[in-house]
Amino acid sequence: VVCRKSNHFGIAGYWAGLALEEGLIGFSFTNTSPLGIPTRSRVRACGTNPIACYCPADGGDSFQLDMASTTVPIGKVEVCHRKGEEIPLGWGVDGSGTRSTSDPAEVMMKGGLTLLGGMEETAGYKGYGINMMIEILCAVLSGCDVFGPDVPMWNIDRNGAIDYGHCFLCIDPEQITPGGEFGAKLKKYLERMRGLPVADEGLSVLVPGDPEKCEENLAQEKGVRLNQSIALGVRNLARELGCVECLPIEIRQLPEDATAAKHLFASKH
Repeated sequence: VVCRKSNHFGIAGYWAGLALEEGLIGFSFTNTSPLGIPTRSRVRACGTNPIACYCPADGGDSFQLDMASTTVPIGKVEVCHRKGEEIPLGWGVDGSGTRSTSDPAEVMMKGGLTLLGGMEETAGYKGYGINMMIEILCAVLSGCDVFGPDVPMWNIDRNGAIDYGHCFLCIDPEQITPGGEFGAKLKKYLERMRGLPVADEGLSVLVPGDPEKCEENLAQEKGVRLNQSIALGVRNLARELGCVECLPIEIRQLPEDATAAKHLFASKH
């Protein structure tokens, strides 16, 4: 299934998770506004174009892949900017489009994200190809009017609709391997991978979805963890919108003299 004329996709894994709940293999894809710089170019022409694939296994286990086709999603760069931290080299490039930088503001406002694999010498062209494949499935196949470098930026002061395209695929494993064979074999495969010899005794081998499940369980037990600068940004936005009373008391009572960086993509008006 494909669709167009969208303005926001949300979390790719949410849509794949709907299929997972029904015992199906679910894929979800979307194109986005261009924030990535393709191999041998110096300008933004690729979205973060995420892909999600969720597969059900026996015993409530599952494979849950949800990732951008850029080295990281732009949100990770923005969080580092708000926290006043540098980003690892390889996440993005500076305004020249050719040099890796550790400055998150430089990546967000002048340069751009690298595609999976990074620069050409580290096989970034593979991520570039995956990124284009997602663009084709989502924007070209669905009939969007614009795609790739011509998709408008997602700014709060934008004029008109963006026209993102989405693609969704579902596979019923029972139609291919009936009798629950798929779920049993996938469970065996996941356990085999988790049981591999470790390189660091303090770090176990995980499969896609394990870190997120752990974080979700922790949040349900202790609440969502927010860095103070992020929480201050939430409070500032709530004040602009006149809904501070809706915030948890812990955020409302943060120090008044504390400051937080404003979202770089926010309207300047």
